[in-house]
Amino acid sequence: MNDAVRFEMDLERHLAILRIDRPEASNAVNTQVMEGLAKGLQRAKDDRDVRAVILTGAGARVFVAGGDLKEFHSELQTKEQVYAKMSQMREVIQTIADFPKPVIAAVNGAARGGGGEVAAACHFRVAAQSATVGFIQVKLGVSPGWGGLALLTRIVGRQQALWMALSGEVLDAAAAKAIRFFDEVVPDEQLIERAKSMAATFTAHSPQAVQGLLRLMQEAESLPLAESMERESQLVASLWGSPEHEEYLQAFFARRGRKE
Repeated sequence: MNDAVRFEMDLERHLAILRIDRPEASNAVNTQVMEGLAKGLQRAKDDRDVRAVILTGAGARVFVAGGDLKEFHSELQTKEQVYAKMSQMREVIQTIADFPKPVIAAVNGAARGGGGEVAAACHFRVAAQSATVGFIQVKLGVSPGWGGLALLTRIVGRQQALWMALSGEVLDAAAAKAIRFFDEVVPDEQLIERAKSMAATFTAHSPQAVQGLLRLMQEAESLPLAESMERESQLVASLWGSPEHEEYLQAFFARRGRKE
């Protein structure tokens, strides 16, 4: 890891927390953040004790302010340089979207521009009441560059995404929940605990079942219906007879026997 992204473990809850830690720069994404997120995600993926991930920002004001304009403006002078740097973060965003374990964004404040893209990549989004989100790139004369607009469209639908992208409007937490960008909105002081309790909903179940279902849902977005349905049958066949399933069956028949 590096100083820009902190990796924290909650072993009791089988949970990893990735915290973007650049409060002095409003948690803006620079090269160091990109590299830190990539390493942290790989670590969480490889660790069998990790069953879910929370992604959040340091401090109480900003989740992610977007890309670090100071670094980008000084370093990116050609189209090729811009494309290469945007692609580096796009790969991180895609890693989050395709992550084999549930990823929850704990949106602790403003999610601006690329910050909205980071939140959109996560499988679930819990927001503090003070949180806001805006795909404001159009106001800067540019566009989303990390693939987040495609993800936004899948979350809120074409018309809402079109409005957000073309207007650059910043939505408060309640408005973002109304269009289903945020799954939940909670008091600021309860944000991380609520994200942890949501994660516990998933980590309490068989990792193989949770990860298999997540993979099915991810694949279903691009597969023909018949093939997607076929993979559901394949998944249940692979899970049938697992230790978790056998444990449930034993408990089920024991309860049934007591009733009879």
